[in-house]
Formats: sequence, structure tokens, C-alpha cells
Amino acid sequence: MRVDEVRKTLTTPLNAPAFPGGPYRFTDREYLNITYRTEPEALRAVVPEPLRIPEPLVRFEVIRMPDVTGLGDYTEAGQLVALRP
Repeated sequence: MRVDEVRKTLTTPLNAPAFPGGPYRFTDREYLNITYRTEPEALRAVVPEPLRIPEPLVRFEVIRMPDVTGLGDYTEAGQLVALRP
């Protein structure tokens, strides 16, 4: 494979992807979002330069997706921080 072909690949291993290609249809999703203020120094320790932190806010979210075309029922969680260049 050429480098440009590998970069277009969505998952590995290339010959046995972990999930089918889209398009996907998400129905009946449920969200839990919690936004909290954290210590600015804690964010600076993990945010690389030259990105800037406008406010030391973190959003924690859990999304339950009981019916996704081709993927079935699953739940995901993550943390997000809004940044500026």
C-alpha cells in the first residue's frame, strides 16, 4: 500500500476492520454532559503549544447509542476542552 492509501483507511487491521464503513444512522441517543471548572495549571500541563486555553472548563460526556446502523448498541465517554490557536 502507498502512504496516501494508508492515510485514507479508517481502522486497522486493514484487511479486517473493527467496524463497517458508513454511512451510519444514529437513533434514540441519550446524553449526559457535565461541565466543570478545573485548575488552569492542570490543563496547561496537557495542552500543547501553541494552543491556548480561553477558560479552564472541561466537559465530560457520556453518550448512549442503543441503535447505530452497522455498529449496534454501544456507549462512549470522553472529556473535551475548548481551545484556541
